Amino acid sequence: MMRNSILFIVLILFFSSCEKRNFFPDEDDPGLSRLTFHGYNIATAYINDVPYVNPYRHSIFGGGGNYRPAVKRFISNSDFDTLSISWLIERNDTTGLYNTPFRNISLLMPVSKAFTIRDFIALRGKRFSSNTNVILLNSNVSDSIKGVSNLYFIKITDDAKYLTFSGLFDGNIGDSIKITKGRFDFRIDVTDVNF
Repeated sequence: MMRNSILFIVLILFFSSCEKRNFFPDEDDPGLSRLTFHGYNIATAYINDVPYVNPYRHSIFGGGGNYRPAVKRFISNSDFDTLSISWLIERNDTTGLYNTPFRNISLLMPVSKAFTIRDFIALRGKRFSSNTNVILLNSNVSDSIKGVSNLYFIKITDDAKYLTFSGLFDGNIGDSIKITKGRFDFRIDVTDVNF
């Protein structure tokens, strides 16, 4: 009887820890997830017409989830600091080519030296054009490559514990790399934010 009770508890813990992929295919944009506003921790974009997505991490004990972004403010010696929203990426197509040339994407924007989480929340509904923002792609074999980006924060909320934000982005790195139809829907713990 005791053994059955322990097994039952273990099974409940296992199944309650399961987390699904949270990828909702966009029928108009193959390989991309639809834009959502629920903190699903999903980000997709085309890089030179190839779909990319943030990876899914599996847990040894069951469950898992989409990799979350890192949101940081980098202090500089200039008049502005830099807000960075960065996440891992991988190809999301059926070619079987898992050796992707890119492993990370970062959206960078200048912010004031006094930038706080309240200022981040105030970005809700704001559009930023490519004359102010930078996009970085980190490759597997070389340093980061840098270009310009457009960024639109559609929705940003916080509930004292989590910061949830959704938006759109695109960018160009020279004439050879085009990032298009980017969309993100993230939810991170407020304690993971360094500003």
